[in-house]
Amino acid sequence: MSDDGVVEPLLAGTTSGLTAVDRARGGAAASVRVAIAASAGSAIEHVIATIGYHAARATPDPAAVTALVDRALPHVVLLDTTVDGAAAVLGALIAQRNHPPVIAIDRGHGPRGDGDRWLAAGADDYLSIDQLTPAIVRRTIESAIARGRARELRQRVSELDRLGAIATLAAGVAHEVNNPAAYVLMNLTTCLDHVVELRRAMSEDGLPPSELAPRVAMFDEMTEMLQDNVRGLERIVAIVQALRAFARPEPDRVEPIDAAAVCREAYELLGSQLRHRARVVLEVAPVPTIEADARKLTQVVINLLASAAEAIPLGEPDHEIRLRLSTRDGCLELVVSDSGRKLTPEARARVFEPFFAGRGGSPTGGLGLATVRALVERMGGRITVAAGARGVTDFVVVLPTRPDAGVAAVPVAIPTRPRARVLIVDDEVALTRAMHRQLRGHHDVTIEHDARAATARILAESYDVILCDVMMPGADGLGLLESLRRERPELVRRLVLMTAGVADPIRELVVAHGGQLIDKPVPIESLLGLIERVRGG
Repeated sequence: MSDDGVVEPLLAGTTSGLTAVDRARGGAAASVRVAIAASAGSAIEHVIATIGYHAARATPDPAAVTALVDRALPHVVLLDTTVDGAAAVLGALIAQRNHPPVIAIDRGHGPRGDGDRWLAAGADDYLSIDQLTPAIVRRTIESAIARGRARELRQRVSELDRLGAIATLAAGVAHEVNNPAAYVLMNLTTCLDHVVELRRAMSEDGLPPSELAPRVAMFDEMTEMLQDNVRGLERIVAIVQALRAFARPEPDRVEPIDAAAVCREAYELLGSQLRHRARVVLEVAPVPTIEADARKLTQVVINLLASAAEAIPLGEPDHEIRLRLSTRDGCLELVVSDSGRKLTPEARARVFEPFFAGRGGSPTGGLGLATVRALVERMGGRITVAAGARGVTDFVVVLPTRPDAGVAAVPVAIPTRPRARVLIVDDEVALTRAMHRQLRGHHDVTIEHDARAATARILAESYDVILCDVMMPGADGLGLLESLRRERPELVRRLVLMTAGVADPIRELVVAHGGQLIDKPVPIESLLGLIERVRGG
């Protein structure tokens, strides 16, 4: 007998219970996998042997039975209720997510109403000793498997309902957080620019070294604090954007991207969570650019790193998470390895299924790895999982590179052009002030907090670019868009609507009316690039 109490091996598999029942009815009785929690030589074993189902027995101990279930994935468990510890075994089984159906079998003549007690405790069916015949047991197992499948589907529906509620909450959180996050981030960036300029000016004032050194140190410390604040807020913004992407998946924005930079950014985002669990090693080499959506690739890397972290038990030292990026056979290869909980061959076959709780320690599973596979396949790649060297688990992503790709080039500065006339329309006063501070060094900026007043100004004056919030009290960005379509259609291309998170129907309406839409907050580099594209269009 093995250490976990399993006394007979059971051929594991992933065939569903209903499919196995159909095959058994066609003559392949061994397709149905049965786990028996009973003492050796019981009548239960003999009946199952007569039917021809593939069976294994484990000692009626919670750890032994759950180990057998986790490893072999039986379609049904038959529990002998007359043995000591039967109630504990049932409790351990029904505590598992998507557990197989359990049939309680009384090999003795229990007290009247004993079946109701076992059913109330969580068993899917109950048989007495008088019913322990091949025909009755076969029908009971088939019925229990069907009910177990129905229960699993109900759980999936419940999960989807819960995800829908979370998505609604996520959209609301994103909308409420994005506006203040936008102007705080802009103000921090502007303050950082001011501090750098003041430090440079002070260094040119000709102060004695004894006075200059402490002032330079103070400005350097202020610069460091502001940079930390900017990075911290950027992490908050990234989390909000991930929430919004969860609530409202967006179409792909395919462009040439530097996968190495994406990997480093994903690591920076999750750094503290990873280092809390394990030693982290990055082997990120310069690689050719690939055609992909940078946001989606970032999500792939983040989900893989988070999965690796979750696989490492808390409090266990000397674990390692390794991220490797390289090229192989003309493709980009991204490997995330960890030394955490191992995946059995059966679990590896199912690890990309939605809600499959493979090794993270959570009984509810999730969508992380299922999302990874979907995103990788949308990018024309593939993902596999394997047992790597030294007992680690390797998740390997292979993506095609561009046919003419070279190593990612250093960005080239945009040539300086004359200042543009930019009109910003938003009822959030702090946000418009922050945008004005950032843009005033580059363009001539006018602010309006009311869409009606902005419409009158646009019709009377000339602007190269109009940035307007979608949702405002009274007249809003959609109203401004409609007014321009009626009265000055040639200006529609100069209008860009800004949003802190709106529903899909509004987005579709904006696009249908020929409008452009961007999400707040907009980094200054992106904002300047947007202005150049609009004025040049």
